[in-house]
Amino acid sequence: MAIRVFVISDHHLIGWAIGQLLESAANRFRAAGSTPTCDQSGIQAVVAAAPDIVIFDIDDDPAQVMPRITRLVLAVPNAKILLFTRLNDTALQDRAVIGGARGVLDKGVTPEQILTALTKVYDGEVWLDRLATGRVFVELSRIGRHKPAAHDRADKLANLTGREQQIVAFITTNSGEPGKTVAAKLCISESTLRNHLTSIYDKLGVANRNGLLAYAFQTGLATRLAQGPAAFSGMPVP
Repeated sequence: MAIRVFVISDHHLIGWAIGQLLESAANRFRAAGSTPTCDQSGIQAVVAAAPDIVIFDIDDDPAQVMPRITRLVLAVPNAKILLFTRLNDTALQDRAVIGGARGVLDKGVTPEQILTALTKVYDGEVWLDRLATGRVFVELSRIGRHKPAAHDRADKLANLTGREQQIVAFITTNSGEPGKTVAAKLCISESTLRNHLTSIYDKLGVANRNGLLAYAFQTGLATRLAQGPAAFSGMPVP
């Protein structure tokens, strides 16, 4: 099935151009719709379209980026959000990814790079350059130092099923693998993997794969899962 892409931008030319680009690669992509705003009516349009990816143009009102991303993540948790911007505010971009966006596209990229980014993000990867990736993980580590109480973590970890534990263990030891590869090695479909990850994110209280990695390493979950189910059930939560 084609990857369904929804565009949020109040620049009609951008929406039209991305639509034309998707049409040129109709064997892989399909335009799921567009809206000029991320207000209540815009969110409703995204929910109704149920896209795989949302391209979100954030140039006009950077102060509203985080609230809008939060609304999008809550409204369409199965959709991947890809920011489209000329803003050079790296701190804002990093916060957006930590808050649930799956990457940042500069408006200076080529059409081919846009299609590549859409494919990678759909496959479960995060579209960031190396410097941004490093900054995001540093920030996640800083946030992770403010850990919840042990009993709260224990409650969250106990909610993971055996299959979910296996998926978390695989992802934490193969953090660079795209979703397609993870699904193949676990002998499940990509859609099944996405469903599992949605459940895992919800149970652990994280927004995306970066948040999952940070949580797993900072609570010791990654180490215990790597040792097998017995280690997970028999060891106290740090």
